[in-house]
Amino acid sequence: MRRGRMRRAAKVTASAARRITGISTPFGGLQWAEAGPSERDVIRRFILFLEDRRVLYNPESLEVESEVEHSVHQIREMCTKTLSELSENAFAVVPLRLIRGAARRYHDDVNVQFHSLGTRRYGPDHSGGFFMALGGFRAVVGQQVALLAAHYDIDVEGDLAAVLPDGDSSP
Repeated sequence: MRRGRMRRAAKVTASAARRITGISTPFGGLQWAEAGPSERDVIRRFILFLEDRRVLYNPESLEVESEVEHSVHQIREMCTKTLSELSENAFAVVPLRLIRGAARRYHDDVNVQFHSLGTRRYGPDHSGGFFMALGGFRAVVGQQVALLAAHYDIDVEGDLAAVLPDGDSSP
């Protein structure tokens, strides 16, 4: 075996290859970029944001419709921001798009009239449409957060954990 020769690496990971920003010559050398936050870190920040959103777990009778609309809008914006930080092939893309879609549907459905529920108002300034839209939104978010938490092995804390679907699927 000759001395002075560079040994060939057996394997270069895709993560390492993406961080290479330049190669100097004639004797070799590499320039590296910081890897940035991992996919798991990005999703963990998103879940931490949701843990502070009362709209997902506050009793419906305590909700103020204008505040709910604002909070749902903030969740929708955070979904878009988080999606922009992920690669298009990331596992989290589909759950985040479903949550964002549920936020759009909430805004569309909140004023739907449910005549079968009668004309009675439910609580201070709430209609049946408000409760149906809010319940549908919470259900989608709970399912998708459960998927994200399971896939990325992230613990969900506090009141948000109470709205996740029960893992017990026995009849």
